[in-house]
Amino acid sequence: MTVQYSELSWPQLKAAAELGSIVIVPVGATEQHGHHLPIEVDWRLCATIAEASCHAAAAHGVRALVTPPIWTGFSPHHMEFSGSITLSTTTFLGLVGDVARSLWHHGFRHILLLNGHGGNANLLRSLVQQLRFEDSIRVAAASYWDFAVPFIQNWRRSGPGGINHACEMETALMLAVRPELVNMSLARDATWPPTSSYLSADLAMGAPVTIARSFAEITSDGVVGAAALATVEGGEELRDAIVERVAAFLVEFATWDWASSV
Repeated sequence: MTVQYSELSWPQLKAAAELGSIVIVPVGATEQHGHHLPIEVDWRLCATIAEASCHAAAAHGVRALVTPPIWTGFSPHHMEFSGSITLSTTTFLGLVGDVARSLWHHGFRHILLLNGHGGNANLLRSLVQQLRFEDSIRVAAASYWDFAVPFIQNWRRSGPGGINHACEMETALMLAVRPELVNMSLARDATWPPTSSYLSADLAMGAPVTIARSFAEITSDGVVGAAALATVEGGEELRDAIVERVAAFLVEFATWDWASSV
């Protein structure tokens, strides 16, 4: 049975909602990823992981569907590089919020906003609060890599700063997902050391302070991370690990009762 929301008819979706099916909304971006990667990286990886996770959850008896990806996000920090597309904060929150409101209106009560772009993360956290306290709609939001941070720390070949943007992680995953779009002859390592111990330049290593910077301030070609260390085998291993962990969450998510203390 298909996991693609858009391949079903409205009666089939009505039945899916009545059965308590999960719906994943992949939220990505269309933005520069250096010279070696296409601009589709964020939405493509997120949508791919979401679809594979739905299939993996089905093996455990959990029905989950994935909507078409939201292919652009909040990317003003990439706009000095050609091809990048951004939404304003207001448009982003309105767009993703209206998708969630529509799903809730049709009876879906387990909605996961699965994020694939770092610039979207804080806005999605705010949207979760907005939907709950202004619209009485409950959704969950998470970035796909956050499900596997401990695994990533052991998987990575790079040191601090190696996983950020167009980096070891994203390049490896694209080698596993869309290898024909990756040009490893143009990949390079370009880690950016943060100017303070309170800041982090690595998605897998947190820090207490957040600031905003344009990528053009810290990189000449859009790469921040150890792209040249990426391999197909590493990408396949990481993809499978993330899918396994997202699917495990879906299995638990299906049991959540919003009327309880969850």
